[in-house]
Amino acid sequence: MQIEHIAADNDDVATIRIEGLERDLKILQLTDSHMAVGDERDPDAAEHVARLRESFQQRTPGGVSAREVFDQALKRGAQEEIDAAVLTGDITHLPTFAAIEIIQQGLKELSVPSLYTLGNHDWHLSHLESSEATRSDYYPRFRGLTGGSPSHQVLELGGVRLITLDNSTYQVNAEQLAFLRQQLAVGQPCLLFIHIPLWVESLMPAVVEMWNAPIVMAPASGWTDESRVRWEKVLDPSPSTRECMELLSTGPSENVAGIFCGHVHFSHVDEYREGRCQYVTAPGFSGGYRLIQLEVG
Repeated sequence: MQIEHIAADNDDVATIRIEGLERDLKILQLTDSHMAVGDERDPDAAEHVARLRESFQQRTPGGVSAREVFDQALKRGAQEEIDAAVLTGDITHLPTFAAIEIIQQGLKELSVPSLYTLGNHDWHLSHLESSEATRSDYYPRFRGLTGGSPSHQVLELGGVRLITLDNSTYQVNAEQLAFLRQQLAVGQPCLLFIHIPLWVESLMPAVVEMWNAPIVMAPASGWTDESRVRWEKVLDPSPSTRECMELLSTGPSENVAGIFCGHVHFSHVDEYREGRCQYVTAPGFSGGYRLIQLEVG
């Protein structure tokens, strides 16, 4: 399968030429909008909403709310006449009913197929433990956004499979790995959408400089006892997480045309294996997004 990544003039666009596509496609990827909204249905979030809204508003273009920047990104997608939208987590900074409804309404108004995979803030409040158990407690809130499956999804579109995996705990579990293998075995070209980037050597200096920790999936090194505590006791990669990394970096996954993610709050593009690129997209609150242009090869 011939796949070619075309160099772009700016960070907002990724162009990939793929053999076997039925037609050209445009896909909007949006990540890390960090909206902070809530109402009486989420009293535990109330004390955080105003503080977080102000914090992110100080970093948005023109000092508008993160919600307004989110709405602008969706309008941009509509103007581009996109064929699908994929949101790769932390669109909300708090797992409130109000925020989830805003996201659902925005995607409904786009009137194109969409996927949503969770980020670490989508399911976490500061007084809760960052754990699989906490995430599972909040998963039901996201079933409407994720077609009933927050853990993993697939959308077939014009000859390409769009796959999501929730790796927001820095792990991929055995069920997700089996799902990924199953989708790859179909043989169609695929795009993989996750929240937390895979370890790529060229990505790490900027990640560690910004966050003082290697906050990527399966880093080769860099965690300390202190940074693990600060980052909610991030665990070493599980066996299934390591298997996933091996599958993507050296295994039979050549039909993955590209990986798209966010989390680290800056843009970065580099190969994670020969001829295949990982696109880390700038955060939505800063005006970041990525228009993925797939061209028939």
